[in-house]
Amino acid sequence: MTTSRGPYAKSARVRAAAVEAAAELFGTAGYRGATFKDVATKIGMTAAGLTYYFPDKDALLAAVLDERDRPAVAEEAALASSGTRADITERVMRILSENIAQPGLAELHCVLSAEATSAEHPAHEHFQDRYRKARDLLTDTFEAAVARGEIRSSVPPKTLATLLLSVMDGVQLQWLLDPEEVDMPATVRTFISDLLAPPEAP
Repeated sequence: MTTSRGPYAKSARVRAAAVEAAAELFGTAGYRGATFKDVATKIGMTAAGLTYYFPDKDALLAAVLDERDRPAVAEEAALASSGTRADITERVMRILSENIAQPGLAELHCVLSAEATSAEHPAHEHFQDRYRKARDLLTDTFEAAVARGEIRSSVPPKTLATLLLSVMDGVQLQWLLDPEEVDMPATVRTFISDLLAPPEAP
């Protein structure tokens, strides 16, 4: 006799498998290059069968993006309650470690964020909103750090936030292209040390 948990467990497994397959396919072929049917085939299903779990390709993309952003969102939220200079550096390093451990998701981010610069792309609003929230949270964190005298105030906090996000994405792209030559954690840590330097002694 099937327990009440059986169908739910199976549904969770299928959804997780579909998200993983879609992340891999979207990360290599791009969102436009991989089809809903491709994802279904990769996990041994028909496209019609996959619609039971995801109504369409856009819904599947949204699930992939949520999975991709989950570690970073959790780390950023933690900064709101504890945003010292050391905390910022530690949390950025942790995000980079997550990305190194999951290069497929890091590659997906690079591919989809580039594609999503088009306003017609289904992930355009997701990335636009994602970067706005990250900039706002980091801006608040840096403003508090400046007020406490932990970092210099010569660069506006919002500019610091934009620069940090840009460097993280840019170095990650170079690491994906040439991981043997680019030490992502060391490079970003060096940049943060200078970007968020403490005020000079009077």
